[in-house]
Amino acid sequence: MTNNTTFIAGDWGTSNLRLYLCEYSGGSSKIIESRFGPGISQINGDFEDKFFNLTQDWLDAHGAIPVLLSGMIGSTIGWKDAPYLSCPVDAKQIAAGRLEFEARGLNFSILAGLKTENPLGQADVMRGEELQMLGWLRLQQRSEGKHLFALPGTHNKWTLVDNGEISNFLTAFTGELFALLRDNSILVTEQNTFSFSQTVFMDGVTTIDSLGEAQLVHALFSTRSKQVLGDMASSDALSYVSGLIIGADVMGAKSLFGDVDGVTIIGEQTLSEHYTLALEYFGLESQSCDPSEIAISGYDTIFQYLNLQENT
Repeated sequence: MTNNTTFIAGDWGTSNLRLYLCEYSGGSSKIIESRFGPGISQINGDFEDKFFNLTQDWLDAHGAIPVLLSGMIGSTIGWKDAPYLSCPVDAKQIAAGRLEFEARGLNFSILAGLKTENPLGQADVMRGEELQMLGWLRLQQRSEGKHLFALPGTHNKWTLVDNGEISNFLTAFTGELFALLRDNSILVTEQNTFSFSQTVFMDGVTTIDSLGEAQLVHALFSTRSKQVLGDMASSDALSYVSGLIIGADVMGAKSLFGDVDGVTIIGEQTLSEHYTLALEYFGLESQSCDPSEIAISGYDTIFQYLNLQENT
């Protein structure tokens, strides 16, 4: 393996493309430069042209460097269909299970994504989040014990790592549900005046906790009722809805995954802070990680595997 190597890493999801020009040296990588572009839902199949238009100056400067991609770009609606790997699965299996192809003289690798039967007994899939798990395992250099993760975003992924393997996961329809209610329901009438209120958010969390066997769908309309009866300002509706959704998500995950010592949150800072509040309320300690640092560490795992293959 060379001591100083350049490669391109990319997270190409449904809504966004994030590309990183990386330099690998001394066992880890640093980002030299970043580029951002449209997600796969905004591209009419022209993935190759979009990639090379964004990176041509990098390629002019560095030549035919390897490209590592993750996310929905490997789905049936992406550039190439990378079949899912079944859980449980470890880092070596994820690296070995990538889809390889060549375009315009460059070697591309797309991570395959994972599938499982989740704790509800239902089929579940993820694409992209598995890279975060690889990154965490690499940074922590830990393979023993059980670790539960929350990866909040459009769809929160509760992921259980057991002795170095991704053993199971559960998808929660959180972020997308929040956006749908925000933009298309009678629950929220004043988006433009929204300012997050921790007090109101926690009111939503405690409300969910108090309902016992009732479900989220039984609680949501109280957002409207509280405003009509003058018990809550319209500007606080989003904070309350957020508390209901995240509270229900945390309470359900705690029940399904059983006894865990704590939860590692990998996500955007503000959303991670909201999950921290709910987890603390339900008696779960948590720590948050920088998703960019974790992702690059995940790409390092794949890149090292590629180099080991070349040198054996």
